[in-house]
Amino acid sequence: MNNKLRILILEDVPSDAELIEDELREDALDFISQRVATRASFIKGLVEFAPDLILADYSLPGFDGQSALKIVLNKSPDVPFIFVSGALGEELAIELLKEGATDYVVKNRLSRLVPSVKRALQEIEQRSERKKAELALKESENRYRTVFDNSGTSMIIVENDGTIVFANKEFEKLTGYPKKEIENKKNWIDFIVTGYHDEIEESNKKQKKSRRDSLGNTEAHFITRDKEIRDVIVTKAQISTSGRNVISLLDITERKQAETELKKREYELQLKSSSLEEANTALKVLLQHRDEDRKAMEEKVISNVKKLVLPYVDKIKTLKLNENQLTHIQIIEDHLKDIISPFLRNLTTEHFDLTPREIQIATLVKDGKTTKEMTNLLNISATAVDFHRKNIRLKLGIKKKKANLRSFLLSMPS
Repeated sequence: MNNKLRILILEDVPSDAELIEDELREDALDFISQRVATRASFIKGLVEFAPDLILADYSLPGFDGQSALKIVLNKSPDVPFIFVSGALGEELAIELLKEGATDYVVKNRLSRLVPSVKRALQEIEQRSERKKAELALKESENRYRTVFDNSGTSMIIVENDGTIVFANKEFEKLTGYPKKEIENKKNWIDFIVTGYHDEIEESNKKQKKSRRDSLGNTEAHFITRDKEIRDVIVTKAQISTSGRNVISLLDITERKQAETELKKREYELQLKSSSLEEANTALKVLLQHRDEDRKAMEEKVISNVKKLVLPYVDKIKTLKLNENQLTHIQIIEDHLKDIISPFLRNLTTEHFDLTPREIQIATLVKDGKTTKEMTNLLNISATAVDFHRKNIRLKLGIKKKKANLRSFLLSMPS
């Protein structure tokens, strides 16, 4: 006999379904799964695959998890239904739980999936025990007490006026009272916080008006003997043979606390995101200031060269110099002008991997100097000049052999 848990996964993204399966396997859950992505395949899987548990995305192309939930509640109401989605907001998730969903897990927090599945499996067992208790109560007043007492859910049997006739062990644990202080002495509504009385009374009226045997799930706050407030889901069903009602109370306090903690974490995340945005803004301002400082320094260098250096170069040129000295002075002047020229600034900024010697060669090439002239001016060999020219072409991205280096340099922004 195959005792593996059968899980139907409603998910249109295969990789997301694989992540869900991997998360379950990491906890050593023994299961088989089937992925579906359309309404037709979902209904077929519900009938033929007969799942023990359904994990569903909320939003799919042409179909959605909320519609799937309605189908399950109509065709297989006992199968736990857990939303696993990245598109659920807090309010929508709570609304879906009220509509009948077992639980919800956000995709980016799949660590909550296994605990949620385990709670769902526990609810399967609890629901099974509750049904057994209800059937036993209908068959015999003497037989149902044994099943009722051993139920894993807090349960009580009450008269029409609300007086508790029988209370099981789980109800004793939940309230903190022994049976002798509960049975035939307390009204079950006294354990419910006053603010929820009207809601429960309204549910009772709807049950009587529709002549249904069972009452839908109602959330309420439960008061223990120690005045502790617990969150519970109340389910009420009428025992037709006796006219009494059986009431089960599912303690969801830990789930509520988890939801509160989740909200807290989300708020903290928002604060951290806000801090990062502020830090980003501050960094942008600092970078802007740095850029402004760089521009100011550049302008200062240009101004100093023009005012403090070039005038003296002009004075030196008026002295009695031989031709070679005049040539070197001219080179110095040209280089100073190139340093402060837009061309050289573009060359050094956009192609910052050029060496100082390569920048000299590029400047002379742009000025139309021949290899021989460059060897004399720079006191290097023709082979060295050719080597640097080749490196310049490579670093500037000039791949075509026929492309003229000087033409390329002249075409650069100046």
